Amino acid sequence: MRMIVDATRAALLGAVLLMGPDAACAQQSVRIGLGAPTLSFLPIWAARAFDTFKPQGLTASVVALPGGDTAALAALDAGDVDLAAVGTDALLRATAKGQPFEMVYTVMSKVTAQLVVSPAFLKRADVTAADPLPKRLAALKGVLVGVTSLAGAQENAARWLAARGGLDPKADIKVAQVGSPVAAQAALEVGRIDAFVLSPPEGYNAEKAGTGVVLVTLGDDFPLLAEQPYLVLVAKKPISEQTAALITRTAKAMRAAGAAVAAKPEETAAAIQKQFFAKASPDAITAAVKAMASGVAGGGRLSAGSVQNALTFAEEVGASYGRGVDAKASEDDLWTNRFVAAAEAP
Repeated sequence: MRMIVDATRAALLGAVLLMGPDAACAQQSVRIGLGAPTLSFLPIWAARAFDTFKPQGLTASVVALPGGDTAALAALDAGDVDLAAVGTDALLRATAKGQPFEMVYTVMSKVTAQLVVSPAFLKRADVTAADPLPKRLAALKGVLVGVTSLAGAQENAARWLAARGGLDPKADIKVAQVGSPVAAQAALEVGRIDAFVLSPPEGYNAEKAGTGVVLVTLGDDFPLLAEQPYLVLVAKKPISEQTAALITRTAKAMRAAGAAVAAKPEETAAAIQKQFFAKASPDAITAAVKAMASGVAGGGRLSAGSVQNALTFAEEVGASYGRGVDAKASEDDLWTNRFVAAAEAP
C-alpha cells in the first residue's frame, strides 16, 4: 500500500505542475484520481474538453493513477485527491472492508462492456451477431477470452455471460491474461484468443480492422446492466462543508458536460479526440461517444433501483462484496444524491 501511495503522490505532483501557476492560483482546484484512462469516463473527458469546470470556479486536475481503481481509492483515502473516479465493483470491495467511501455521482449509468469475438470463432461456433441472444451465449462453450487481469471485471463479465447461456461458467470458458486493450486487439488478430470484453471503441476498432465482431453488448442486451452505476465519483466520509461545496460544483460541471454529449455528440467526440486521443481514429471516438451517450443522460443521479442492480450483478458474478446490502437502506451511506440535487438547483 505504501508503494501505491508513493507512486500516486508522484503522479499527482506531476499533474499539478502541468496545470501551470496561473491556472492553479486563479481558481480552486478539484483533484480527481482516475481509475483508468478509458473513454467510458465520458463526462470527465467532455468536461475537460469543453472546460465546464471553469464557470464553476474550478480547475480540474485529473490523473490516471498507476495501479488503477485501487490506487485511485488509496489516493482518496490518503487525502491526495478530492474525488476518485472508479468502477462500482472497486467501490463495493472497499466499503465491504470498512473503508469510509460514498458514491456521489454516476459517471456512467450502464455497463458499457462488449464481448468481441474473432471471425474464426464465429465460423467454428456456427453463430452470428444477428442470432438470438440465447444462441449467441450458448455458442460461447470453449471460448478463450483475453483479459487485462485475472479475476477482474472482464473475467467476471465473461463468466457471467456463460452462465446466462446455460453453460458452466468455470469449466466451459477459458481465460488468459493478455494485458492492455492494444494487446488484446493484437492477440485476437493473430488467433491467440477467441474474444475479449472491453468498452467502446474497442469493438468498433476490431470490426473496422476485420479482426473481430461485437457479439454481445452487455448494457443493451440485459436490462439488469442497462441501468446501474457502472462508473462513479467517490468521496471519503465524513464529508466536510468545504468538500461538499466542491463536490456540488464538480457535479454542476459534469452535468453541463453530459448535456453537451447529448446535444452535440459529434462535436463532443471531436473535441475529446483532438485533446486527449489524438492517435485514435476520429470515427472510432465518435462511434464510442454515441454508443455510450445514453449512460450519461441521467445527469449523475443514482437511485435505489440502479444501486440494487449493481449489488445484484455483484452477487451474480460471484463477488464476495455487496451481499446482504439493501440499496434503499444504504442511501446517504453507500450512496447519495444530495450533491446532484444541489447541483440541479438554480
